[in-house]
Amino acid sequence: MGWLKRLFDVERPEQVLELKQDSQVQDQQMGPGLTGQYDWNLREKAGAHEPPLPPKHLGLEGEFDQQGLAKRVAAAFDRVPELSSLEAVTIQQSGSSIILEGSVPSQEIRDRLVEIASGVDGTQSVNAEGLAIVSP
Repeated sequence: MGWLKRLFDVERPEQVLELKQDSQVQDQQMGPGLTGQYDWNLREKAGAHEPPLPPKHLGLEGEFDQQGLAKRVAAAFDRVPELSSLEAVTIQQSGSSIILEGSVPSQEIRDRLVEIASGVDGTQSVNAEGLAIVSP
């Protein structure tokens, strides 16, 4: 079972949105988050809203979603096969911050989760203090 289905009871969208970069873009209202990468497809869909939605509320298809950032982090985790067996991790959202809690088998996996969550458009911080490393 994937992250989206397990945590939010949502099926993965047919078309996975990919990150695109453009160093020329200056967008003060909707900053890209920790990595400086924008999800242009999602932002194009969000642009249909007046005013545009902040990244923390962008859903999987560009719609308003109170947990949009957390769901997009879950979708990003779903795209990484080696993370599919992790079932003891939860994703929560507080504003533009992602909170990861639960247990993981190694520091490498913990670091990978933080790296991926940090790369999702709109993530301003990732708190992984609640992720314990527990050997299998």
